[in-house]
Amino acid sequence: MEAIITAGGVSVPDDPLYARTGVAKKALIPLGGQPMIGWVIEALLGTGLIDHLVIVGLTPAELNFNHPALDFVPAAGGLLDNVLVGVDHVRAINPAAQKTLLCSSDIPLITPEIVHGFLAECGSQEAEIYYGIVEEKTMEARFPGSKRTFVPFKGGRYSGGDVFLLDLAAQGNVELFRSLIGSRKNYLAQARMLGLGFITRFLLRLMTVEEAAERARQRMNLNARVVVTRFAELGMDLDKVHQYDLIKAELEKIKLGRTAFNT
Repeated sequence: MEAIITAGGVSVPDDPLYARTGVAKKALIPLGGQPMIGWVIEALLGTGLIDHLVIVGLTPAELNFNHPALDFVPAAGGLLDNVLVGVDHVRAINPAAQKTLLCSSDIPLITPEIVHGFLAECGSQEAEIYYGIVEEKTMEARFPGSKRTFVPFKGGRYSGGDVFLLDLAAQGNVELFRSLIGSRKNYLAQARMLGLGFITRFLLRLMTVEEAAERARQRMNLNARVVVTRFAELGMDLDKVHQYDLIKAELEKIKLGRTAFNT
């Protein structure tokens, strides 16, 4: 299996996260003794499943993380552009590749066990895209007071994760996908893109998250499925200062545990 990490995010000078960390490139924010993306790299490579790991948005000199599986590609623009350039690079280095695991660089609390668990949750893996989401009760049980944004549906509230399993042969409505990703923090804007019937049922809480995913699948012309994961770490991305503090504390515990184990 191949994997892609998108690492093109840059904090602007007036961003409170930049003021706290002093680091413009989010992937390089130091946490627990290494850049944030280092934890994601360790988790993916630690699965023993990854043949090539493509980093989009960084150079080898910036990361200083040596491993023969790593390949580096410059950022290409927005998030979807970076995903597409990463997919193109995977196809170039391994034309026979079928599945690619796609992660953002800002979920440093994932582990090899969590990655294996998510892949198991994807089941038979015959769909073209699997997208992990986290139910509010799962997130709050693991990270009380996480202050994540949860989208209300019939039967529960959910937060988007930062992990996808992609079939490299997938084709679909790229422009709609681009618009949906561009509005990923604004669920009402996403609802409007999917039509009046969708937004009416959505606002009245008459639609389950599975029904919403089916509507999006039809509009994007893709066999896409949501995975309601039991792993809150897949949705605990680092966007805000309070999330930085929470994640930093968690990783310091992990680092301390490693130190104690090795002494």
